[in-house]
Amino acid sequence: MSILRKKIYFAALSFIVPFGVYLITLAPGLFFIDTGELATACIRLGIAHPTGYPLFTLIGRLFSMLPVGEDIYRLNLMCAFLSAGAVTVFFYLMHFVITEMNLGRDNNPKDVFIEYKNNEVVVNIVSLSASLVLAFSNTFWNIANSLEVYSLHAVLVMLVILVFLKASDGYLKSRGSDDLRYWLMFAFMLGLSFSNHLTTIFLSVGFIYLYFAVNGLNKNSVLKILYMAVPFILAFSTYIYFFVRADNHYVSWDYPANLFNFYRHISGKQFSVWMFSSTDAASKQFSYYISAYPKEFFYFPLIIAVFGLIFSFLKQKRFFFFTVLLFVFNILYAINYDIHDIDTYFLLSYIITAVWFALGLIFLFNKLKSAAGVVIIASLVFPALCIYGNFNENNESKSVYVQEYTDNVFNSIRPNSVVFSTQWDFWVSASFYYQFVKNYRPDVAVLDKELMRRTWFIRHIKVHYPDLYERSKQEFEAYNAELIKFEHETDRYTKPTTEMDRQDLIKIQNAFAALLNSIVDKNYSDRNIYTSIEVDDAKTEKFGLEYRRIPEGMLFRLSKDVNFDSTYKEPDIKFTKTAKTDYYHAFLMNAYYMMFLNRASYLMNFGKLDTAEGYVKRALDIKPNDKTGMGMLRRINEMRDLK
Repeated sequence: MSILRKKIYFAALSFIVPFGVYLITLAPGLFFIDTGELATACIRLGIAHPTGYPLFTLIGRLFSMLPVGEDIYRLNLMCAFLSAGAVTVFFYLMHFVITEMNLGRDNNPKDVFIEYKNNEVVVNIVSLSASLVLAFSNTFWNIANSLEVYSLHAVLVMLVILVFLKASDGYLKSRGSDDLRYWLMFAFMLGLSFSNHLTTIFLSVGFIYLYFAVNGLNKNSVLKILYMAVPFILAFSTYIYFFVRADNHYVSWDYPANLFNFYRHISGKQFSVWMFSSTDAASKQFSYYISAYPKEFFYFPLIIAVFGLIFSFLKQKRFFFFTVLLFVFNILYAINYDIHDIDTYFLLSYIITAVWFALGLIFLFNKLKSAAGVVIIASLVFPALCIYGNFNENNESKSVYVQEYTDNVFNSIRPNSVVFSTQWDFWVSASFYYQFVKNYRPDVAVLDKELMRRTWFIRHIKVHYPDLYERSKQEFEAYNAELIKFEHETDRYTKPTTEMDRQDLIKIQNAFAALLNSIVDKNYSDRNIYTSIEVDDAKTEKFGLEYRRIPEGMLFRLSKDVNFDSTYKEPDIKFTKTAKTDYYHAFLMNAYYMMFLNRASYLMNFGKLDTAEGYVKRALDIKPNDKTGMGMLRRINEMRDLK
């Protein structure tokens, strides 16, 4: 029984259990979205996409030096480690909230959620239970499985909340005789959190409320903020890293070598077009949140969390309003970001839910002391239910989809080629890791058509593909001049109001079209030019219209030859099928499906019906009985009958 009273043992379990499970479900290599680019930034000490994440990059560099596995695995491992560390911080946070924190106006000892000395076993078990429920909630588990910045963000947010509550509690207990140490520590941790991810802003409303509720709105509280500005700025100065590494050869997003580019980068200016874009977008994201929220914790813990919310209102109203403000503001702000991978932006609301869950367990224990054993057993069962309910969705141990797809794209490309694509989430990001870390296929110029709307990527092309740049130098410089104007006065182009605005918009569009056509025309004679399927399917900004599109593997090769290309050798396309229906996995399966059908269509045009039929059948193996594929089979048989 003495072991059950030792907080340190439960704290150790709060790390060991999640870390052990995370290792089992950890992705073995590259994953969707930003992992390839983030890995490159960490390993090569570059500058990642906005807002840059300098602290994460530096920590990632240290982990990339571990003597275990491939570089990308080490970085995935880092995220498992950091996520497990965040769970342990949450354990200490809950232990403090339950046993010590008292934010009541009169600091009445009766307002503490539970008296620690008589209930050590219960407190330790409840704190561990809530920690594990959070650890195995869907989104939190997901950020532990592959390289992303949110694992470090979770650690820092937990620490910021814990230190802030300790500072507030200490101030009230000292009756206003302030000890600045916790406040200064809080400010420093807040600066570090902002230097990792700007969604730290989600803490703002709740923190402002509680700060002035505790300290009052007076001269001393304002003066304290001025004191805290010093450690905050010191921690925030991690962003100086941008000026030091702006000339990085491998990846330097936004090229933040001057104050204008620096501000654009840390403010995430290029992504602002997806923020507060429309009420329809906000409504869509809110509907998604409502549907996903119960599944996060496999339903059952949410019932307990309701009791915790009520309990916090009855015991410590300030803490109740603090948590509600954090929860509500997080949702109201995040739903205005119109992106697919929105789940991690709701992370704070899930953390607060886990807080309410812990308080709900304490509430039930207080009410059911005669059945305390039942509450304790339930506390241990809830994490197990979360593991059971969320394991399959978060088991990425066999997730090789991005690596396979990237291999297949590169295998589709002939030597010395240029590729236009916008598939950042699926292989373009991964190509950074392939080319600049593994030095794989340096002969291929990968041009992300969307990134070409940024001056930093024009510089990237000039640095990495100088021959490409020189051949179209006039078009590159003309377009870049317009692009600089666009980046300085973005609203004039996205929301034109005057005739001059409209003329400048047409000018940059024409310059972009001229550049795309120039790259194709001036490299066609000695380089192969490819586009990925979505570039070719785009209804606007078409280029290379005088060229035919020949499906080769995952891509289309541009050609002026009207005859059948007998030099083509089918690439070795290997992929793992999946029944997952989320956006990312469905995209890949559809890409493979369309690859086979496009090649079949090309072969049918030249009467090669048997080979075409083989491709259609391979497509139907991915989507059995799909109408498009079945229709092509019928057409092949009709063409045979006509022979």
